[in-house]
Amino acid sequence: MNNVVLKTFSWIPVVLVIFLLFSSPALAATSVRGLPFDTNETMDDEFSWDATTFGAFCYPVNKHNNFVTKGWGEHLYYEEKAGSNSGPLGSSYPGNNVIDDEELIYKTVPFSSKYELVSKLGLSEDTTPEKLGGMFYYMLPWFGKPYIAVENDATQLAAIVCKQVGNDKKTLKAGESWEFKKGYSLTVHQVDVEGDKVWFSLYRDGEELESAVVNADGTVENHTFTATADFGDADDQLYFLTYVDSVFMGTVDSFATFKYTWLIDKDDVMLIEADDEYQGFEVETADPSGITLSNKDPIKLNLDKDKKTYFTDSWYFQTSDEGKGSSSIQGYVLYPAMDVTIKDDTASGSENSELEKQENENENIEPVSNSENPGSSSSESKSVSSDMESKESAKMEDEASQNPEEENSETKAPGFEILLAVSGIFSVFLLKKK
Repeated sequence: MNNVVLKTFSWIPVVLVIFLLFSSPALAATSVRGLPFDTNETMDDEFSWDATTFGAFCYPVNKHNNFVTKGWGEHLYYEEKAGSNSGPLGSSYPGNNVIDDEELIYKTVPFSSKYELVSKLGLSEDTTPEKLGGMFYYMLPWFGKPYIAVENDATQLAAIVCKQVGNDKKTLKAGESWEFKKGYSLTVHQVDVEGDKVWFSLYRDGEELESAVVNADGTVENHTFTATADFGDADDQLYFLTYVDSVFMGTVDSFATFKYTWLIDKDDVMLIEADDEYQGFEVETADPSGITLSNKDPIKLNLDKDKKTYFTDSWYFQTSDEGKGSSSIQGYVLYPAMDVTIKDDTASGSENSELEKQENENENIEPVSNSENPGSSSSESKSVSSDMESKESAKMEDEASQNPEEENSETKAPGFEILLAVSGIFSVFLLKKK
C-alpha cells in the first residue's frame, strides 16, 4: 500500500511542472539597443541615432527610403552647447561622461501613410471616396509609439484604437459585437442578405456614437462608412472608417465581413506646446511639421558596463567600463537601449489581433519603465478632454518597481519564481524518498 502511495506521489512534481509550463502566459524579455559609438573614435557631431540604428524607435519598414532621405520619424542626437560646463563628448575629450542640459536632442517628424482601403483596393485620387478627405493621413512617432497627427498637425496626437491591415477581416453575425480597446465597440444589429445590407453601430463605453446601414454591393463608396467629429483643435475630423466587404447567410445565422477598419481615440487628444515637459525633456519647438525637445537637466553617464543611466522613463544609456574603448585609457563605448517585455497575445486568443500588425513592430512590446529616473516627469501637455500623458505616466509608475535593478532582473527572467518553487518541491520529494 505504501509503495502505491509513493508511486502516486512521485508523479505529482512532474504533473505540476507540466501544468505550470503550459499555463504560464507566453512572455519573453529582452532589450533593444542602438548603434554603439566609441568616444575615442567619434566626433561630437556624430553621436546620432534614428529609426534604422535604434530599435526602440518607430520603424515602418515600407517607409525606409523616406525615413533615410527625408528625415522622417524619430532622431536622438548629441549637440554640444556653446559654453557648456563639461566639454564635448567624443574624440576631442574621450573621458567626458556628462551630457549638459539641452545637449541631448530628441526630434520627431511626421510621415504620411495611405489608408489601407486606398492601398489594398488600388484606388487613385479620383476613385478614393471623397468622405475620406484624401488618400493619406499622417502619423507621428512619439517616444517610440505611433500616433495619428490630427489634421496632419504634429502638435495634436490621437492614439490608434484599431487598424486592420492587409487582408485582415472581421466577420460578425447579427447581434454580435466587436470589442476594441479604450472602450470602443462595433455591434451588428441586423444583416439583410437579400438586400446586401448590414445595420451596425459604433459605441464608446456603451454609448452609441454612430449608426449606419451600409450596402455591401456596388461601388467602393457604397461599401465604405466614415464618421467625423470635432476634436483637438479641428472640426469634422475623420476618426472612424470601415469597409463592408460582404454579407452572407450561414447554416443558421447571417453574417457581415468588415475590412480596412481604422479607428482613433477622438476623446483623448494630446496637445503639445513649447516649454511642455515630457519624461525629462523640454519642448523647444512645436510645429505642425515636427517636434524638437532637449534634456532639461544634465545627464551623468555611469561608466560601468553593469549600470544603466536612464534619460527617459524607459530609455537609458549603456556604456562599457571606463577605458574599454578602442585606444585611450579614458575612452568608452556608448549606446542607447530599452528593456522590453514581449507579449504573445495569440496564446490568449486576442480579439484585437489587428493592432498587433501595425506598421510599427514596437506595438507588441511593452517597455520596462524606470520610476526612479530623476530626469523623468509626466507630460504637462494640454489635453482636450483628459490628460492622456498623465494617465500613461501614472500607469508606468504603478507598474514600475521601487528598485529598478530588481525590476530589470525580474524582467529578464519571467517566471523565475515559479522555477524556484518547482525546484523546492522536487527537493522535498527527493528527501522524503530517501
